[in-house]
Amino acid sequence: MEIVSRLRRTPLFVLLQMLLRLIPFRPVEIGRLCFLRFDGIPRVPKGMLRGPAQVRLATEADVPGLTRLQDRRGAFLSRFANGDLCVVAMIGSLIVGYEWFSEAAEHVEAVWGLTIAIPRNFVYAYDGYVDAAYRNSGIWLRFKGFLGEWMRSRDKSGVLTFVDYGNFASLNTHRRFGFVPSGTVFAVKVFGRSFFRRRSLLGPSSSLPASTVAPRAAVDPDTVTRSPTASRPRPA
Repeated sequence: MEIVSRLRRTPLFVLLQMLLRLIPFRPVEIGRLCFLRFDGIPRVPKGMLRGPAQVRLATEADVPGLTRLQDRRGAFLSRFANGDLCVVAMIGSLIVGYEWFSEAAEHVEAVWGLTIAIPRNFVYAYDGYVDAAYRNSGIWLRFKGFLGEWMRSRDKSGVLTFVDYGNFASLNTHRRFGFVPSGTVFAVKVFGRSFFRRRSLLGPSSSLPASTVAPRAAVDPDTVTRSPTASRPRPA
């Protein structure tokens, strides 16, 4: 009965995602990416910083510690090579979490192949992960506090991110912090080829036609804020 009750509370879109993922080889997949933005520099009062973790910038020397959490050595090395910023949470000498940030003009989210335009002077936050044993211990706030200090030194003016529809805990956390919805991208992947429709919440209804197609080239997949119904590691 508990399973039936849970299914009844699950949005229809998420149920359809779950059903499509049961099909062998997954010929068709759907997704709904909820974009959020934070205008200004994140500020976290010291009194809100709790837990034993400390955060710092990561370097390529930290890749072994990152791969202990997620076995994605090639992806991590590629991100460092591209100039992306990684912040890690430490308990003693142990890495227990990380989050990535990009200040490039655009970022390719490769689970779907979506090219994300990053607003001028904004930072794109993606692929946040915390070891299960240390979740809900204040690490997310420490990441945002660290990011705010870094943004201030680089004259940045905002943060862009996205959360998969269905990951309501992450959506609520971002909105409580001050992030506001800026748009939605509906994604459909048919035999490996992705199609998108964008809906802006800040301007015209659709900034891209429904027939927009992603390139086939495979690049580093994000793990940010993935819906809890997903089976591939990812989050936003």
